[in-house]
Amino acid sequence: MRSLVVLPDDRPCAPCAPTLPPGYTARPKGYCRPLPPARRKPRNLLWRRLRWGLALAVLLGISGSGSYLWLRTDWPERIRAEIQLAMGEAGALVDMRVGDISVQGRQHTPVEALLAAVEVERGDPILAVDLDALRRRVEALGWVKTAAVWRQLPDTLHIELVERTPFARWQIDHQVRLIDREGRVLDDDDRADFAHLLRLVGPGASDQAAALIGMLESEPVLGGRVVNAIRVRGRRWDIEFDNGVIAKLPEENPELAWRRLIELEQRHGLLRRDLESVDLRLNDRLIVKLMPDAVPPQTGNTAPKKPVAKRT
Repeated sequence: MRSLVVLPDDRPCAPCAPTLPPGYTARPKGYCRPLPPARRKPRNLLWRRLRWGLALAVLLGISGSGSYLWLRTDWPERIRAEIQLAMGEAGALVDMRVGDISVQGRQHTPVEALLAAVEVERGDPILAVDLDALRRRVEALGWVKTAAVWRQLPDTLHIELVERTPFARWQIDHQVRLIDREGRVLDDDDRADFAHLLRLVGPGASDQAAALIGMLESEPVLGGRVVNAIRVRGRRWDIEFDNGVIAKLPEENPELAWRRLIELEQRHGLLRRDLESVDLRLNDRLIVKLMPDAVPPQTGNTAPKKPVAKRT
């Protein structure tokens, strides 16, 4: 037996009359609202459950085979490319195309190099843009440390950059390049706005830049006077100061030789003399080379003798 649906302005009453009396346009009290139709039970419930179970089994089978193919073949890349192409065509049908490309965080990355890496133009289907491939191309640029790329539908691509910090200038094959602390080349041009950075010369100098500059910074006053650091045969350093004096550091324990040079400078003002080079490669001695036109220091009593008066 079906229950009645009682609304706020209704009250329980006798079964509804089949029709209203003649002349009545509104429902008078005493007449119930008609009941809603009874809900029918779905037919073939068992078949529907079997159909959903079959669909689930097919999906599990596809995912399992897809995982196997992902590990065993190059099908995932092909499938991804096909899906990307289909998404692009679908987006083009609804006129979802690239209208703007927003770039944040760029300070030193050349615009021309960034545009060449993006490889996207206005009017391209925005859903066809492979964001992961775009991110890898942007991160391959020398200045870029990390990049984030995302879509803002319907027509905007966003690129956010985190750039590397220039650390030194590296000269090799008569060309000066900017490098970061890890030795990665940032720019092939010797830009004037980074002329104050230390210049490293020779093969292998970029790989040892962080250790060298860390050693020089242990004495900022003396380290600030270093203008060039030459990597000799990939094993040791020749340090050139702003007055042209070259300090030759040993291959092993260069930090010990650097502290020794600091002490000699503080006590005797060694680097203020007319020297061409200071050889610190031997622990038990110091070898200095004078400038060609330097006057060697005099020893002993060099005061002029007074003339002796003769008696007449």
